[in-house]
Amino acid sequence: MRFEELEPEVHGVILADLIEECLSSILDQIRALYGLDISPPGGLSMREYAEGSADELAHPGNFCYLVEENGEYIGMGAIREMGRGTGEIKRMYVRPVYRGRGIGRTLLDRLLEKGAELGYRKVCLDTGRFMEAARNLYRSAGFVERGEYPGTEVPPEIRDFWLYMERDL
Repeated sequence: MRFEELEPEVHGVILADLIEECLSSILDQIRALYGLDISPPGGLSMREYAEGSADELAHPGNFCYLVEENGEYIGMGAIREMGRGTGEIKRMYVRPVYRGRGIGRTLLDRLLEKGAELGYRKVCLDTGRFMEAARNLYRSAGFVERGEYPGTEVPPEIRDFWLYMERDL
């Protein structure tokens, strides 16, 4: 298993594929659990939204890892600048068949180290209340619950089903 730093010209399509897969899975779970049919904002298709998200993660001040194993990209995770010494963990995702092997924990640890290198003093994130494994991972890494933070991308119609967390670096 290898952790590769995002190179947009090399990994752009791969990152967009993983983001689309991740977000589609989350929206499917929201439909099944809450009966809500959420679409990407601005009338974008899921693919267009994923490509825009991938482009954003390539901006200066943001950092993204892709996880590769045996020639297949199996996960991703990013940290983006929120301002005032704060970063945000974004797009943490490991394909379901690869979960339970500590990949997510290693990825999160690397992102937190990168956040410290970038000078962040605090890191925020958001996750679905229904994502038990993710919540447990974040809590075990020292994240605590907090209120919604400025700049969150969580659509208003699902914010009641979401958790916001932070930890100091």
